[in-house]
Amino acid sequence: MFSVSIIAVTMFNVAAVTLGTLAVMLWLRRRGGRWRDFFLGAGIFFLFAMVLEQMLHQLVLRSPAGPTLQGSVWLTGLYGGLAAGVFEEVGRFCAFKLVLRGQRDRITALSYGIGHGGGEAFLLLGMTYINNLILMFTLSNGGVLPPALDSAVRGLAAVPVTAYLWALFERIPAVAFHMSASVLVFAAAKQPGKLWLLPAAILLHALLDFTAIVCNAYLPLPALELLITVFALAVVWLGYRVYNNLQKNQEIS
Repeated sequence: MFSVSIIAVTMFNVAAVTLGTLAVMLWLRRRGGRWRDFFLGAGIFFLFAMVLEQMLHQLVLRSPAGPTLQGSVWLTGLYGGLAAGVFEEVGRFCAFKLVLRGQRDRITALSYGIGHGGGEAFLLLGMTYINNLILMFTLSNGGVLPPALDSAVRGLAAVPVTAYLWALFERIPAVAFHMSASVLVFAAAKQPGKLWLLPAAILLHALLDFTAIVCNAYLPLPALELLITVFALAVVWLGYRVYNNLQKNQEIS
């Protein structure tokens, strides 16, 4: 029912997301990064993005404004981008300002960032593919699923293998963005006079998500991914400059 290539690439994606995240963290660990910061990043992402933000969506999208927001891709992108930016970046700020208030080593920002970005990748991509694999094997072994779910899972057999690979590729600039945004918010929380980097991170996050939502309706997938990658690289460049400045300030102090 399901081709070997689809099952193989699905398993590859799960392994790549999991092992890739751990490999980056192990590399950071050798340079002073801490697992505590990594798991805090994943936990804060889950709390602020998967719990609190989703509660807001339930309230807003079920309100009288819901149909209006969902009826326009531009309004959907604006609302979705701002919501993601506010919740995730404020979550980062709270983590650095409150939970990690005693940590000033710049490597903390990167360890937290790979936890945040890797946690998002695993929850949104890894867990989805693990669930798909379970359902694929269930059907392949003669199992029975509810009709709606059965139809959806069988539809996976018609999805091109390249679509699975694009989903994995999309995670690379996303994780890079999260690590860079963590550097910006870390500087906002730790450096006097740098609080403006928090609203800057919120706006950059909102713009990234807005671009992804709106352009997905008008551009082919390769063009969309290229645009997102260029945007993420610009934020990486900004984060790199802020990261180097953190080191300079630490040396002076």
